[in-house]
Amino acid sequence: MVLKDKVAIITGASRGIGRATAELFLKEGASLVLTAHQNVKLLNELAKNKQVLVVKADLRLKEDIKKLVKDAIDKFSRVDILVNNAGTFEVVDFEEIEESHFDEVVSLDLKGAFFLAQRIIPYFKKGGSGKIINVSSLSGKIGSSSAPHYAAAKAGIIALTKSLARKYGKYNINVNAVAPSLINTDMARKIPQERLEKLVEAVPLKRLGSPDEVAKLILFLASGAADYINGQAITIDGGLSAI
Repeated sequence: MVLKDKVAIITGASRGIGRATAELFLKEGASLVLTAHQNVKLLNELAKNKQVLVVKADLRLKEDIKKLVKDAIDKFSRVDILVNNAGTFEVVDFEEIEESHFDEVVSLDLKGAFFLAQRIIPYFKKGGSGKIINVSSLSGKIGSSSAPHYAAAKAGIIALTKSLARKYGKYNINVNAVAPSLINTDMARKIPQERLEKLVEAVPLKRLGSPDEVAKLILFLASGAADYINGQAITIDGGLSAI
């Protein structure tokens, strides 16, 4: 129960990495504030637990972010951990990316995380500690030929992580990121099958990662075991970037 008596906000918690993280955090004793935009019903089972508050939120909208934090404080009186996981992904050739494609991805994957962190940090400062774990991507480190707008947003997440770690470390606030690649989620299933098979073949472990494996890394960064880790973007990719 490494998160006993802790309160965590997890965005994009209805599926994939967010859902796996929510389930693991709950097992480890945390109280949870979970968000979803279009798939709130998928959180109904978790919502039956008195330790869980489900909030429908579009994190592209600052008013929704403000309400999310208010609801969390009203319910649990504080927040100790923020997991910025919500995001979207699409494969679009660079020369065909419209402004609408760019805005959709950047608004959710970067802007939402930026302004939610901005809203929550004053509570962390007041409480004397806090953990932020941002979900980036390997593509934020090495780029992506098939989704350059997504890669740009995830690179922004890494820069945001390092910036906040530098600024708020003195308040005992740790800000880190995870950078997964080829995890068995809906996002991976948007990659054309032939390309996905080639990518998996290039992974030394010869398989996709699981959401549970990423969730365990997020749990570590949220726990006391990671108290001296700050400003890092930790890759979890089965060795793909080691080649």
